[in-house]
Amino acid sequence: MRYSKSLSLAAVASTLLLIGLAAVQVNAATACDPATCIHPACVCPSLTPPKGLNAQEVPQFITITFDDAIQEQTVPMAAKIMAANPDQPLVPRRNPNGCPIKATWFAQTLYSDYALIQQWYAAGNEVADHTMNHIGAPPIEEIAGNRKAINAFAGIPFSKLNGFRAPFLNYSEETFANLGQEKFLYDSSAGALIEDAYWPYTLDHGVHNDCWNTICDKPISVPGMWEIPMHAIIDDVGSAHSMDVHLESSAEQVTLWLQNNFNRHYTGNRSPFGIYLHPVHAASAIELYHNFFESVSKQPDVWFVTNHQLLEWMKNPVPASQMADQPYMKCAMPAVGKEICNGIDDTKSGTIDQGTLEVMPSVNNPVPERVVPAGTIGGRTPVPETCAMEWWDPVGAQCLCANSTCTFTDVSHFPSENAGTNAGTNAGTNAGAGVGPPGYININEGTSSFQGVWCNLALAITVAATAAQLL
Repeated sequence: MRYSKSLSLAAVASTLLLIGLAAVQVNAATACDPATCIHPACVCPSLTPPKGLNAQEVPQFITITFDDAIQEQTVPMAAKIMAANPDQPLVPRRNPNGCPIKATWFAQTLYSDYALIQQWYAAGNEVADHTMNHIGAPPIEEIAGNRKAINAFAGIPFSKLNGFRAPFLNYSEETFANLGQEKFLYDSSAGALIEDAYWPYTLDHGVHNDCWNTICDKPISVPGMWEIPMHAIIDDVGSAHSMDVHLESSAEQVTLWLQNNFNRHYTGNRSPFGIYLHPVHAASAIELYHNFFESVSKQPDVWFVTNHQLLEWMKNPVPASQMADQPYMKCAMPAVGKEICNGIDDTKSGTIDQGTLEVMPSVNNPVPERVVPAGTIGGRTPVPETCAMEWWDPVGAQCLCANSTCTFTDVSHFPSENAGTNAGTNAGTNAGAGVGPPGYININEGTSSFQGVWCNLALAITVAATAAQLL
């Protein structure tokens, strides 16, 4: 079997990397003993759903992940892919409980607009780590620095910025040691074929995917940290494809691959089905993914989730019939009562936070001194661990909710959603779980430009508009 990853470097639209696997694939899952690896603190790699649940009773999860810079050129592509209609990107696709679907973005410092990172998170999506400068097999400074900068300038709590994907999917034994040292919740860099299409598992007993590169033989042990395998799309001749599968063949052919692979998951072990994209390459494939999502959404037990939501389910797995009741799948917007610089249209005025202040993080100094010191007028104080982002006033350095009586408004449905309005821009999120509040996405249909969340000390790197995008 061949394994293909779509790569992008500067002016190169895509380069296909083919690696022979069949002769060297090793099933190392037997190294983990379920008798001593006790759920949920420790989870062995398995082809069957956790806790003995019947495969046909569990949800069929679909995870959509985006890689690289979050910038004005890439966010509109992501919004259209996640929309119920790509021509109306303000109207979100919804899960069976009526809540807008969410996605995970593995973001890097290089070329990213921190104001847009904040807005992506404020809309209830997940932000994860992709290093500062897109370095494969990265040193710890690249991993830790990216997280520090995003925390400081986009306001995302460390406790929620805890996923990682290696640039170029190029990782090493040292990568996992670094992630463990930084106390990440999960990695999602390892590929999976049919024979090792495991449900997420913890790394107590090593890595059990990508065994062709000898990683399974390494003495890796990061207790409690998860691996979310990237399940490959297998084509009609047995070759495997990972990221940006739409670059591999015609739209008609890729659509058939996606449907056949989804059916294999759905009628089989229902392990999570992943769509792994670089938005910079997605403009020509929006209709392809829209049609595919329309098709699979007809199944009542299909749920689109972030990696974080997937792991919440893994910790306490329930049948699909109970998914709507899970706290991490709820959606509500906080009733803050005033406009604060948090990436949300708090007062429903149809406008977002204005004003920018530029600073430039680096590996040697990921949180540089601010032009206006935090805590002063015009400054922006990072979100403390004692307050959720949606309730934190970064300019006033005040938590607007200090107890369990905070008010939320259910936004699982927007009756006025239709073309030509701003209805639905305040997409819902996980109330109380800290995943992030609703955001405001304003896409100018005439120019396809993206209006971001502009807050004091939100980093706006203007070169992103013309810079080449990496993998």
